Amino acid sequence: MTPLASFCHWARTNGVHSRLVPKESKGMGVGLFFVNTDLNDPKPENTLDQGELLFVPQSLLLSRSRVIQFKCPHIQKSLSIIGHSNVSERLAIILFILSHRLLLEDRAKQLHNQNPTATLTDYCSSSNKDSEQNGGFFADYIATLPDISTPVTLDPDLVRGYLAGTLLLDSVCAKRSNLEAEFEYLSGNLGAFEDWPVRPTLGNFIWADATFWSRVLSFKTQWTDNGTSSDSDDDMHMVPYLDFANHAADPNIRWEVDSDGLRFLTLAMPMDEDDPYYMPKAHSLMHWEIPPRITIYLNKTDSPEALEELCPGLWITRQSRYLLWLYALSEDDGLSALIEEPEAKICIVHDSADQDDGADALEEANLVDEDVLGRLVLTINGTKVDTCEALESIVPKLDIFPVIKLRILVLVANRIEYYITRIMETGDRVEKAEDIDVVRAVNYDAEGHSPDGHSPAPDPVDTPVSRLGRNIGDCLVPTILEPDHTQPITDRQLEAEAQVSNLVTMMKNYRAEEMGVLVGMGNMLGEAQTQCLEEDDFVKSYLARMQLQDS
Repeated sequence: MTPLASFCHWARTNGVHSRLVPKESKGMGVGLFFVNTDLNDPKPENTLDQGELLFVPQSLLLSRSRVIQFKCPHIQKSLSIIGHSNVSERLAIILFILSHRLLLEDRAKQLHNQNPTATLTDYCSSSNKDSEQNGGFFADYIATLPDISTPVTLDPDLVRGYLAGTLLLDSVCAKRSNLEAEFEYLSGNLGAFEDWPVRPTLGNFIWADATFWSRVLSFKTQWTDNGTSSDSDDDMHMVPYLDFANHAADPNIRWEVDSDGLRFLTLAMPMDEDDPYYMPKAHSLMHWEIPPRITIYLNKTDSPEALEELCPGLWITRQSRYLLWLYALSEDDGLSALIEEPEAKICIVHDSADQDDGADALEEANLVDEDVLGRLVLTINGTKVDTCEALESIVPKLDIFPVIKLRILVLVANRIEYYITRIMETGDRVEKAEDIDVVRAVNYDAEGHSPDGHSPAPDPVDTPVSRLGRNIGDCLVPTILEPDHTQPITDRQLEAEAQVSNLVTMMKNYRAEEMGVLVGMGNMLGEAQTQCLEEDDFVKSYLARMQLQDS
């Protein structure tokens, strides 16, 4: 019996009713396909109501509270080490699917050693399958969870090669860095996996995270949309059977990055550390919880919040506008700073011999805390700017405001130019690499070992540089290498190869798309600067005065 057939039997046995049938979809995994009758349970008393396509009972839902209830000793030990209050919904579900996937694979290998024709499904159906109480009840479901290929799961060197210089690379590296730090904290600092029968690798952990985010459903979002509520504290749920949706056997639609693929870009905007007001500006942004980055939209309707025009054709969020205003303001515009008096005090009690009534004297002393020692606060023309609202009420009314807008255009244009240069430095060689050859070079290491779909990506420290490419600045550009054919290519490797090849093509397309969007933004910003310089009389007179002063 195949894993999918075993899963369908498990679902039918445990109360799933559906007019949607799971089927293998070539190159697209498993999808749900509509049929006219409830094939899973055609008995009249169990058929679905009119209009309903699928019913999944609550007993099959996987959530944080469900994981905590399972009496699985090693998972309970991990939850105890981490601390139940520190275990998020995501982490609880990740630990569960990760642990049971590793157990399934390990015991399936043992079974395979005894019977070479045995499969993972055979183990799920065997008498050794774990009981309901410890979570083994979900074995048939977990056995269907597929390998996942995303830029985060790929070999870091390959990703750095194809996405070098792009904004997406920053996001991918940040995501992977967070996962690496989380895994190191759990496995190293806490020792949360010490009692696991099969200890996970970083690659296993990344797979579990990708699986969670690709399948999880937010129930509270649905309750809010429907105007309903629930007493449950659980929001995130994995729903077996339903998470096969969004596929087709012969799809006539393909997802790809096209000319309209990037509606917005987020740019890191570090502050100039040579700015005399670097510290008070940084303190203000920190207290206002504004990160050092801006988001630029090419379509005003694509944002869930109100947008402000940066220049014709480009819009920014209100937070981005506040950040750019602060960056553009200078002392010549009336900008200054002061140390705000601390509000909290502590009273020190001591004996005083010169007090006739014998009462204790009280002495005020500042608490040793950044909030009470006094913090740096910006002022504009003597008015304290301690909130975003204060900034909003002052800056647009400044006589110098047209010049501030010009400075902002220059600031953003310079940042755009930085990102364009970053992509150009590595772009040419990436385009020459053939996708499938690079993929095969990744699938086979120098020793001829063929990693399976759940093996971790090679450690960048131990990976020979020559296998994936050569150094170009701080990245590796992929090169075409012949794979080692000492071992036969398995069907699983061919499937993984196709997935990675699609991702490689996507990353190539993304490079070109991001470059095009950045160049377009740069052109719009340049035109806006030219228009400001030529048509704004205040700006022209101000620049003329500055030029005279400099001469």
